[in-house]
Amino acid sequence: MGTETGAGANSSPVRPAERVERLREVSLFRELNPTELGDLALAATERLYPRDATLFEAGDPAEAVHVILTGAVKVFQRSADGREKTLAILGPGDCLGEVALLDGGDRSASAQTMAETRLLSLPRAAFLRALKRQPVMAEKLLALLAKRLRVANYQVEQLAFCDARERVAATLLALAEVHGTGPDGAKRIDLRLTHQELANLAGTTRETSSRILSELAGLGLIEVDHRHLVVRNPQGLRRLLP
Repeated sequence: MGTETGAGANSSPVRPAERVERLREVSLFRELNPTELGDLALAATERLYPRDATLFEAGDPAEAVHVILTGAVKVFQRSADGREKTLAILGPGDCLGEVALLDGGDRSASAQTMAETRLLSLPRAAFLRALKRQPVMAEKLLALLAKRLRVANYQVEQLAFCDARERVAATLLALAEVHGTGPDGAKRIDLRLTHQELANLAGTTRETSSRILSELAGLGLIEVDHRHLVVRNPQGLRRLLP
């Protein structure tokens, strides 16, 4: 089992005023009044994690909600025989772990960093206290949960009705939209994804993912730039979708 702090996490002392500003940048907390933001900042802890650090595992008790300040985190499920299905890749400004805090249950999925990642962690008691006092925060949280439900429904639809190439193409487009940088058109995905990690996200095997990436590169739709995927032709990828 993992822990909420994660093995080898390094604390970094940050003044509460700086934490207030960082919380204000997150949509979930943006409209809280200064008093509530100050209370959350005092309760929060900030830590820097290396790549591949386990933040928590499915079945762990839920002790905190985490805000990603920098870096990237994958949320995934692992089967009994060790296979993984990535549910989401989250980046700066995203929250994770809030669902288990609401119902008091254990973590329903595991989370691991995909790059050096800095997190701001809010204890369950402080998070729920702010949620009860600020209706606007509850509204933001409902909108966040609704968005994640739509994403989950879309993933189920892809697995049921799309073939492997369509799923890989859709995954690349989604990654480029959220984690892509560059001018209009071509987008460099600022994550160092292995073929296995992409396969876990698209719901296919590593071998199939590698083959499809080679096909897409041959068509000029993508390329690899210093171990980063670049979507060269988003419109071309979209034409592969049903």
